[in-house]
Amino acid sequence: MDRWTRRSFVAAGLCLGACTRLGRPPLGALYKPTQASLDQPPLVVIPGAFGSSLRDARSGRELWPGSSGMLLTSSYRGLELDIDPATLEPLADHVEAYDVFAAGLGQDFYGRVLRTLQRAGGYARCGPCQAPRSDRRNFYVYPYDFRLDNVRAVHGLRRLIEQIRADYGDPGLRVDVLAHSNGGLLARYYARYGTAALPESGPFQPTGAGAADIRRLLLVGTPNLGTIQPVLSHLRGEEVGFNRIPQEVIATCTGAAEMMPHPAVPWLIDVQGRTLGDDLYDIATWRRLGWSVFDPRVAERAAGRHGGGATGRRYVELLREYLAKHLQHGRRFIESLAVPAPGAEPPLMVFGGDCELTLARIVVEEIDGRFVGRERVADIARPIPGADYDALMFEPGDLVVTRSSLLGRRTLNVAAPRAEIESLRIANSVFLCEQHRHLTGNPSFQDNLLHALLSVDVT
Repeated sequence: MDRWTRRSFVAAGLCLGACTRLGRPPLGALYKPTQASLDQPPLVVIPGAFGSSLRDARSGRELWPGSSGMLLTSSYRGLELDIDPATLEPLADHVEAYDVFAAGLGQDFYGRVLRTLQRAGGYARCGPCQAPRSDRRNFYVYPYDFRLDNVRAVHGLRRLIEQIRADYGDPGLRVDVLAHSNGGLLARYYARYGTAALPESGPFQPTGAGAADIRRLLLVGTPNLGTIQPVLSHLRGEEVGFNRIPQEVIATCTGAAEMMPHPAVPWLIDVQGRTLGDDLYDIATWRRLGWSVFDPRVAERAAGRHGGGATGRRYVELLREYLAKHLQHGRRFIESLAVPAPGAEPPLMVFGGDCELTLARIVVEEIDGRFVGRERVADIARPIPGADYDALMFEPGDLVVTRSSLLGRRTLNVAAPRAEIESLRIANSVFLCEQHRHLTGNPSFQDNLLHALLSVDVT
């Protein structure tokens, strides 16, 4: 068993023991006195990637997450985007996001936090174009097509906020926003730039166009300096239950590149532990390493699924050009959130886990002429004696997002002077012993969430 795995089990055991001994916060009793006060603004909940339910708008058939059987056997069906060869942009495919992914495969995703808002927080779920409840606080969910980039999704967020204002009859109404994982990146872009397009080149000019719409922005497990997980999805597919969404399908999802590590954050090391300078956002890096759609096995499978022969090969070349374009777009997106922007964001409160050793850097190892990316210490075929791969590869986090990325820092030393890209200004932060997918269901998180939303003295 790897040392990082043992540590994870120890951390989980300690947390389990503590939770068993101390029990759950009595949220109903704690927040019942606040339910007579209804002057809180409406709340908008934004899920992370894969956290929105998708369906075919024509037939109503659910495409994601679908049934448990779909998750186990054919989870990628309906998720692949078609490509416009002229623009290298995804084609419209009649897919719509209509709800948040509450639970699946016996696990909770957002169901618990929504129930807590209703039962303990005094909120009622409301929808756009509905009359808000006058005897309850109201919350809304903003599902979005996570396959597409966040800059597209901010338009829907803007429309929702405008409709909420119309429903309340208050054109100047501000909302609270609770955003998990990638949803936090989406919300931060909206606060900084509104619905402005991401410039392809030149300096960024945060305007704060959306900041005036938001009273408080609460980020949960948000990778503010990126996460290595979408890189792994390109390398070996996205794990879903006992299945994987194939690499060639992930390569069509333009949003994945917007969650990758910031260009200034080291992401690749060799077996000797040396940081490599390969540019994550340059398609030449992927071609040289033979990863994602440059892996011969992936290319062969993608070609076979798209007609085979010359037709299939042309599709693979198109897919590679498409990926190259959207890697560059992803670079610009993550950089746009890391430039100094005084006053362009509302007060930020961040929640995240820091008890699990979380992959921050991949080890690349050459085996028989192939470059293999290692995400586990045990998989390194020719380790260097004495090398501390745990320290080289992992940082404290929630198994997906490192603590340093959550805080928008390149270093774990929170007392160190900030670098230019470390522009995130956090009003308050809460750290939990919890994994990424379970953060919103954590009782301590829910306690702190309600306190932050309902307290008049939280800024």
